[in-house]
Amino acid sequence: MSEFRQNPISKHWVLIAPARNKRPDEYRTVSVMRDEPEYDPKCVFCPGNEQMNPELLRIPDNKNWEIRIIPNKFSALEHTAVYRHKHFYISHSGDGDHEVIITRKHNEPVALQSIATVELTLKTFVERINALSRHPELAYVQIFHNHGKEAGASIIHPHYQLIATPIVPPHIHDEIMGCYHYYQKNHSCIYCDIIKEELEVKDRVVYESEHFVVLSAYASRKPFETWILPKKHGARYEDISADELKHLSFVLKVTLGQLYTKLSDPPVNFYIHNMPLKSNGSLAHEESSFHWHLTIFPRITKWAGFEYATGIPINPIPPEVTAKFLKGDN
Repeated sequence: MSEFRQNPISKHWVLIAPARNKRPDEYRTVSVMRDEPEYDPKCVFCPGNEQMNPELLRIPDNKNWEIRIIPNKFSALEHTAVYRHKHFYISHSGDGDHEVIITRKHNEPVALQSIATVELTLKTFVERINALSRHPELAYVQIFHNHGKEAGASIIHPHYQLIATPIVPPHIHDEIMGCYHYYQKNHSCIYCDIIKEELEVKDRVVYESEHFVVLSAYASRKPFETWILPKKHGARYEDISADELKHLSFVLKVTLGQLYTKLSDPPVNFYIHNMPLKSNGSLAHEESSFHWHLTIFPRITKWAGFEYATGIPINPIPPEVTAKFLKGDN
């Protein structure tokens, strides 16, 4: 039976339409990393080709680096004169930063990386957010990962992108406001309440650890949309403790590993949703109501006319089914 479901934060609707459904295992794809070598001499991100890109940072700072950070060669933003025009139309200069965070092995997606490598990467995110927060012209830092051409990756070598913008993206602003309005009415964080509800119902819980809960989202926009939520309330990813960071490394690897195994290494996007930079002047009540989190999107279905015309995604697999499948209960 089809069912419209509303995201409790954004109030956006999705349509769960299981009549269009295939079995979850029928969404297996051709592996993104199939036949890729550990080292490709033609890859601009591989060790030995460091001279092909200007470098911002390497960790550790020697030839045996595990992570390199470079400016994006085809940057969406640039350091330019800051201006804002507000007449009939409103515009703002495209001032900001666009970085690429590269891990070492050419054919090692995050799902197969060591926990130590994932932890080092997640720690690097914290350091980059803190470094960029010192720039008063910047408002928000978005970190995301594209795995596979269908997910937007133009280079197969595993890497992340960081884009620091002078504005707060509308989707983030709407999410913060949705959290705040819920907090005003209920005097609690909506994400904390989602965690309580999901742990009680258990239908959409994929994995639970001491510090994190992994969920198939109730109003999933795509099959296998997965949320990783910290149990401890916190508005800012960069305030994560060393112990939580270690746990997150394991949880992220396990979650991506399940998708890698069950769906045969599908194209995937994942990203962190965080508060705007402290220099942007967020208020204490916004930090009390917002809860940072990580979202994972396998790219195994495409939007068509209905989705673009209405803004309502059609998801052919209920999240209760995907959670059961990922846990191996099918």
